[in-house]
Amino acid sequence: MKQTGCQEYQKVLSYFYDLVKDGTLTWGSKLPTERKIAEQLGIGRNSAREAICVLHGMGVVERKQGSGNYVAENIGQSFGSMIQMLLLLNGVTKSEICEFRRAMEKMAGNLLLKNGIDEKIKQKLSDLLHTMAELTGEPLAKQDKEFHDTLVFATKNNLLITIMQAVSIVYTECVEYDSKDCLLASHTRIYETLIKGDEKDFNDAIDFHYDLIEKRM
Repeated sequence: MKQTGCQEYQKVLSYFYDLVKDGTLTWGSKLPTERKIAEQLGIGRNSAREAICVLHGMGVVERKQGSGNYVAENIGQSFGSMIQMLLLLNGVTKSEICEFRRAMEKMAGNLLLKNGIDEKIKQKLSDLLHTMAELTGEPLAKQDKEFHDTLVFATKNNLLITIMQAVSIVYTECVEYDSKDCLLASHTRIYETLIKGDEKDFNDAIDFHYDLIEKRM
């Protein structure tokens, strides 16, 4: 029985999902050619091409001129763009974005307190604080982002990292950096409570930080 174009297209997507699941494809891996995919799955090349185009549109696949198609290495950015559009379409407010970040960052910190914090992470956070004290404007905003990214990446929880990276793209557009002293004080408090190792104090520090952010939205 001849397959329809839709069935062939779904077959290609399932094929890619399986390659990712079994570890054959990972970040930066080169995809098989359209011809090879078509021959292996017994489908038309147009269906293979269509599926790759859809994955490219999703930000999962990137094209390299003269080289072929590859699994994208920065899916978080594409995911963030999709989330940004969904937020706009669904009327999600800045306050709701902030509330989500607040909850996720508490989760990240609590995971670190539970599993232990590497000394290199502690040192990096300390260094970032010292650098932030010397900056203003956009450079300060970048250091602020790196401070929070460091916390999240330290958890080594890939789901948490991916979601927070995506939301971060939208979140940074909502934040005002007009009160450097307050911002630095809130980050210092987050750092000190992590070093102290007290979950309640850490959660209070996160609340203090995001309360400040929400007031300036």
